[in-house]
Amino acid sequence: MTNIKLKITVIGFLLLFLNGFGQKTELGYKTENYKVYSEDKDEYILKITFPRNYSSDKEYKTLYYLDAYWLTEITLGSYTILNLCDYVEDVVFVGISLNGTQKDWNKQRDMDFTPSQFKNLGLFEDLKKSNQDNNIKITVKTGSGNQLNKESTGGANLFLDFLEKGVIEFVENKYPNFNKRRGLLGHSFGGLFGFYTLQNNPELFQDLLLISASLSWNSYELVNKENFSKLKDSKSEIKLYQSYGGEEIKGIKTSNNRINKIMAELELENLNYKFELVKNTNHHSVLSRAIYDGLLYLYKK
Repeated sequence: MTNIKLKITVIGFLLLFLNGFGQKTELGYKTENYKVYSEDKDEYILKITFPRNYSSDKEYKTLYYLDAYWLTEITLGSYTILNLCDYVEDVVFVGISLNGTQKDWNKQRDMDFTPSQFKNLGLFEDLKKSNQDNNIKITVKTGSGNQLNKESTGGANLFLDFLEKGVIEFVENKYPNFNKRRGLLGHSFGGLFGFYTLQNNPELFQDLLLISASLSWNSYELVNKENFSKLKDSKSEIKLYQSYGGEEIKGIKTSNNRINKIMAELELENLNYKFELVKNTNHHSVLSRAIYDGLLYLYKK
């Protein structure tokens, strides 16, 4: 029988932007850009945005947001509205992205945000089970046509180490008035990485905003109560806002609902947790609502 090849392309949206070094908006928010390097010599850009009336004599919480390559405007825009309305406290934002083209960025996030080498997305098991001849081959590509395989994925442990010892240490050494109350914002694979971080180093970030996390990764491998043992032993006071869009694919819905159930079953006294399904939104249109609501939940005055 002729082999059937099924190609799945995960389409990523790109929002292009220009951002100079040391830029300051008319509203008083200043952004400074820095370059940092991983052990593999990959070059990353850090976009550090300070609140209005920033003072080096005052302490500030920080929010590290992944995928700054295209999430900068929507993240900072949402915060600006909330901050100007005096709904949220002053926070310093640190955007992180590989320095390069759209293809470079997509390729690197596939490696950095995934906790293990690619086997499957947990989306097509029923299809494969129904095919007794096992003649269906599935190819999965992400934005810019990058193919997921063993060689292009599974670097979350290295990126987490780089984030802690390369990025955060750099930022906090340069700005000693940033306090140790850190946040992390991640979407899709970034949300997957956020849960990986919560499970493996729960002391690193205390405020998490995780949107449409790709938790079906490798047959839902992170969706297990036992993976949260370090969180159960943690003394950190953690706030977590988790959401996804009502029109997302089945894998996103199922995996996020399962994690929601696990978080409820853990009954952690040190965890403030909000789970929200955003109706009439998909994997990308959910961002504006989720980021706004998540920032309000984490930093409300």
